[in-house]
Amino acid sequence: MMKRLMGVAFALVVLAPAGAQPPGVPAPKPVELVLEDQFDRKADLAALRGNVVVLVFGDRKGTDPCRALGEQLHVCWHPTAKGQTADKARAAPVVPLDGLKPGQVSPNVIVVPVACCGNAPPKVRNTIRTQIAKGSPDVVVWLDFGTAMKDQFGLTAGEANVVVIDAKGVARVKHNGVIDQPGMDRLVKIVQDLRYEAVR
Repeated sequence: MMKRLMGVAFALVVLAPAGAQPPGVPAPKPVELVLEDQFDRKADLAALRGNVVVLVFGDRKGTDPCRALGEQLHVCWHPTAKGQTADKARAAPVVPLDGLKPGQVSPNVIVVPVACCGNAPPKVRNTIRTQIAKGSPDVVVWLDFGTAMKDQFGLTAGEANVVVIDAKGVARVKHNGVIDQPGMDRLVKIVQDLRYEAVR
């Protein structure tokens, strides 16, 4: 029984199915998410429309799992990033899609790390920004100084959590907690399918 329940808990959750909406059912709305990064700049999810975005998020104790998963996912679509420094890995080209028409551009897959920092007073926020900027000078990290990520997508403490946003800004799937290999394979397939969906 416990094994079956754990399997359900760690499954990928479909937030918005593929395909056209049935008559009378409104289309899912794009996610509204505006945070900031470690350099105190505005981070608006809407600015990434046209790309498939994978938000990898977690609390302080989930930093290492988030980093490992984020790097793994980035390399899936940017294989020349493997073994490179962070700045070179970030600039690696995305694997092009097969069968595109002349002039069609392959949508990128942008993996965004999000640190869920909780409600912190201004002085503590400044300290957190400084620490993250020092530890991650080349990779932009979005900072959630509240509960936006947890409220919208849930959060398993101490682990990596994932939500996939399609090219129109709609959240399509999420996963909270440890992800096994079959789950990872399914996640990668979903992201790849969303890239093709974006150019149809």
